[in-house]
Amino acid sequence: MQPVIALSDIHGQMLVFPALAKLRDKYPEAPVVFLGDYQDSAHHHSGFRVAQTIKDMQEAEPDKIFVIQGNHDASAYESLIGENSYWLEIDGEDVIMEAALAAGKLPVDMNDALAVVKRADADLINWLGALPLDLQIGKLVFVHAGLDLTLSDPVADTLPHDKYWLREDYWYEKLYPNYAHNPLDSAIVTGHTPTSLITGIYDRPAEVTTLRNRTSSSHGILTVQYVGEYARFFIDGGNHSRPAAAIGNIAVFDADCGVLVDGIEDG
Repeated sequence: MQPVIALSDIHGQMLVFPALAKLRDKYPEAPVVFLGDYQDSAHHHSGFRVAQTIKDMQEAEPDKIFVIQGNHDASAYESLIGENSYWLEIDGEDVIMEAALAAGKLPVDMNDALAVVKRADADLINWLGALPLDLQIGKLVFVHAGLDLTLSDPVADTLPHDKYWLREDYWYEKLYPNYAHNPLDSAIVTGHTPTSLITGIYDRPAEVTTLRNRTSSSHGILTVQYVGEYARFFIDGGNHSRPAAAIGNIAVFDADCGVLVDGIEDG
């Protein structure tokens, strides 16, 4: 077995890291894949601290820590280099103010806070903007939101924007609400949308692996899998808007065969 630990949509929740450490103790050789969305939350405005923690982990263990960009990270980066203004208005002002205070400054206004953060966190901002959009380890493909499964090569040909924004067009066939089939010779692992919001039906028999869905938690890891195909795993536990103590899901997969073997599901 080749274990791989994966988690997504942390959204500023620092309590994720002690839980992750416990799984890493259990699987000490396993690489860790972070699937994006380190910023923004109804409760936690420490997205820069989360991102810096992950960046530090990656620098300490570059052969074991892999990091993918999510839509919230892309939006934050674009805003900080002047390519959009909506991120600050929707989620970003609290994140920026928190980051400025963490840098030891008490800004007089938001422009001052932005100047402080752009100066103090320049390396972190550039790192966020340069993160890859997908990753493959063995029989596992990781991407934040999804792939265009109608393309001849979904991993290579899906538009960058779609890799961190797709929802229904990835979940379903054209005949809604039938779950889409997985044409890849690998399982696909995504975050982006809380699993409690994803429902559908099968147009052919489903694998028995799907029977575990929502048995531990209504927000737990969701497996969508047709008989004879590799699974699609959805792991976003809803940190963005769930209660402040929620830590979401941390999954453990076997990269040799593309299956879910363990995890923490925070109900």
